Amino acid sequence: MIQNKKPYTPEMLIPRIGEYLVELGIITAQDLHKALAIQKNAPPDNDHEILGKILVDMGVINQRQLDEIVTEQILSLRKASEQNNRMLELRVQERTAELEEALRKINELNQLKTNFIANISHELRTPLTHIKGYLELLTSGDIGKLEEDQMKVLTIMDRSANRLERLIEDLIMFTFAENDEVLIIPREFDLLPVIYQNIEHFKNSTPVREIHLSVQPESTSLWVHADQKKISWVINHLLENAAKFSAVDKTIQINVVEKKDHVDIQIKDKGIGIPEHRINEIFEPFHQLDGSSTRRYGGIGLGLALAKKILTAHNQTLKVQSEIGIGSQFDFSLRKLIK
Repeated sequence: MIQNKKPYTPEMLIPRIGEYLVELGIITAQDLHKALAIQKNAPPDNDHEILGKILVDMGVINQRQLDEIVTEQILSLRKASEQNNRMLELRVQERTAELEEALRKINELNQLKTNFIANISHELRTPLTHIKGYLELLTSGDIGKLEEDQMKVLTIMDRSANRLERLIEDLIMFTFAENDEVLIIPREFDLLPVIYQNIEHFKNSTPVREIHLSVQPESTSLWVHADQKKISWVINHLLENAAKFSAVDKTIQINVVEKKDHVDIQIKDKGIGIPEHRINEIFEPFHQLDGSSTRRYGGIGLGLALAKKILTAHNQTLKVQSEIGIGSQFDFSLRKLIK
């Protein structure tokens, strides 16, 4: 049982009722001052601490007047509350309409950007095809013998053309990914030869770089179910990324760990690392952590965004662990094919 419970009256809903009665001329300021003094000195469990009853007991107002004033104030507060609610609902509707319009404009701009990238990428393909074709004719000697120095120059040009071709393909893939059209064609394939091919390709392009591969437990084949071409692209990009942000004398480590129903792939470098509070930024399209005009590391900032989308399409996650000055590790899993 609750002891010394204060009585509840409608007056408790009305703030500063004494001042309101003075404003109406029903009581005087002296009456209010006297009633407040009585209220202040009343025992805590005495119902005289209710100001309205004190004023009634003083005879400066009767109970009927007090009830009418309290009822009038309650109705006024209710009306004000309803009006505030209507105004709030109207403001919410206006704000919702503003946000919907802003979202529409953002979507429209994103679509324009996507269309622009797609059109430019496709337009770049034609002249690049001509460049690569003539480079192949020159390097093969079909249109004349070349000196050793000339061959070196053409080799550099061919490497740059291949890089440009990959960037264009990335842009085209990105335009589809932006529209949630990352088409994957899963099939059974042996993961280890794909990794070896990527390592071999990588060593041919950067022969001074050392890559260590560890397969746990040791095995000569490891079958998975995924889109071979796109998973190969992800591995190749993560290797390039590891090389880009670490010195040439630093080793890149690839760990392939076989589990019961999946395979973990880890690519680890000993590079510059990523600040913990900026890790999410590396997956933003066209974003570089160093956005200055004098940045040291190249690229258009699409690779990791695309890698994440490809793995998401496989219902997998690209995870990152990094420490400044120590290096970074990117890992993901693939569903193992159990035979």
